[in-house]
Amino acid sequence: MEALAKDVHEPVFDDLLVLIEAMRDGKESALEALYDATVSKLFGLASVIVRRGEDAEDVVCATYAHAWANAARYDQRRSSVLGWLLMLCRSRALDVLRQRRAQNALLEHVAHESVTDVSPGPDELLGLLHHESRVRAALEALSPERRELIALAFLRDLTHAEISDRTGLPLGTVKSHLRRALLQLREQLEAR
Repeated sequence: MEALAKDVHEPVFDDLLVLIEAMRDGKESALEALYDATVSKLFGLASVIVRRGEDAEDVVCATYAHAWANAARYDQRRSSVLGWLLMLCRSRALDVLRQRRAQNALLEHVAHESVTDVSPGPDELLGLLHHESRVRAALEALSPERRELIALAFLRDLTHAEISDRTGLPLGTVKSHLRRALLQLREQLEAR
């Protein structure tokens, strides 16, 4: 009786693996079945992390979109299907928290700047414009791929592993591209 009750509440892990394999073949019905079998667990995790229903829904949608696009990358030796989905969900939920934190910090900075320094002098404005244009030019000199990696690492505050997961690039490639991009940025800024 206990085994029967367990099957009613928890998805059968072999069935989830079959669904991932069907998703690899482009079967949308498999994604629907995976969603039905796991959405309550993913939504529960996202809700605990982001603490806003609307944000949790966005996280869950992004998780299933990523799972659909990357079903071929799923490796059952590394985790169960549910474990993989929960890890993807957690990663996206943490992204939301980081974005929220960055937005709040920016708003606080802007509010502080507007209160403390209402009228910067012309020299200060020119200096800021000059510095911004140098940074922008250095960033524009990077390849689009490296620019994206810099944005993920420094604007979204993702770890190398999270960037690898999000972009599909091997971890070593992410690290080497970021290192080269930072060297290139430094060279560009020092040359100007």
